Amino acid sequence: YDYIYYPAQFWPHKNHVYILDGLRLLEHHYGIKLNVIFSGADYGNEDHVKKHAHLLGLEDRVIFTGFVDLDVMPQLYKQSVAMVMPTYFGPTNLPPLEAFQLGVPVLYSDLPGLSDQVGDAALLMDLNNPMSMALHLYHLVTDGQLRNNMIMAGENRINYLASIDRVSILMDIINKFSHKRRCWPRSM
Repeated sequence: YDYIYYPAQFWPHKNHVYILDGLRLLEHHYGIKLNVIFSGADYGNEDHVKKHAHLLGLEDRVIFTGFVDLDVMPQLYKQSVAMVMPTYFGPTNLPPLEAFQLGVPVLYSDLPGLSDQVGDAALLMDLNNPMSMALHLYHLVTDGQLRNNMIMAGENRINYLASIDRVSILMDIINKFSHKRRCWPRSM
């Protein structure tokens, strides 16, 4: 385990630069050098991320794979220290669920809605403070029990999410709305 993984298209709101800042802090404060693999298509922000990596002296530790085939992606997850996703957008994103399913610890944005998706199964990062990512990674690398606990929490979370009766929830929403819908004329 010598890298973290972030499967995300290169849009500014995906916040790739936060990961670079966090990796620099991890090395500076704890002496731990981790690489990062970024997979995803460029939607206009990849050059900015590459320049930021160069500015921090991390260009030799950042791998840009572009789009990754579905048969390769599980291995990128499984061989990583963690899937790290400091996105500003959600509330529902697939990478945390994929990581849970594959037995990989997750570091995720501590934002309303996003943190609701993962419950207690992820280590939450303060997006205003990349040191929070560095500290979580330090603990994951040095504490095997934490790593095991996070993998187990992810498995429990994915099982819980799979057990939710979504049809009943949807039917309840439709039924409640039907009472409100009667307030409008039928021609609308």
